[in-house]
Amino acid sequence: MMARDMTRTPAMRAALAALVLAAGVTTWTLARAVRVQAVPDTPAQTLASLEAVARRMPRPPADIQQAVENDLFSPDRSAPDTPYRMPGEARADEAPKPEPAKPVVLGTAVATDGRSFATVQLGADHPTLVHVGDKIGEWAVRVIARGKLTLVTTDGVRAEITVPKPPGP
Repeated sequence: MMARDMTRTPAMRAALAALVLAAGVTTWTLARAVRVQAVPDTPAQTLASLEAVARRMPRPPADIQQAVENDLFSPDRSAPDTPYRMPGEARADEAPKPEPAKPVVLGTAVATDGRSFATVQLGADHPTLVHVGDKIGEWAVRVIARGKLTLVTTDGVRAEITVPKPPGP
């Protein structure tokens, strides 16, 4: 088969053009794969040097005389006025915090879809509608049940308040 016979039909011409294009792309890809890019020069990093390891910070001289004068076992030595406390530890002379005023539950409405609410009144304030998660005073509403409300303070004090019974005739 001669080259003239191969280029006679348009389909053969398109196939030869695709072959030449594929050979060019393969050559270009191979040339890029073989070519090595230069690595940029970076300054040498010294993490630790022998000078820094060999040279230490001078310690202040120990005052032996002062240590002898402050004898741990001397009879006139006394304990501090207040004992050491860990952070967050309550002092022994601290009075316990009084419990915050509890609200009065005027009524509850329980829904099956989780949208329950209660009507509460704190002190002389106006009655307020609250849902689970709401705050009233220092109390947070945790559970609303039929005729009952469960409240919790930030200190973890828990209170269950029921709806007061109406006075009988």
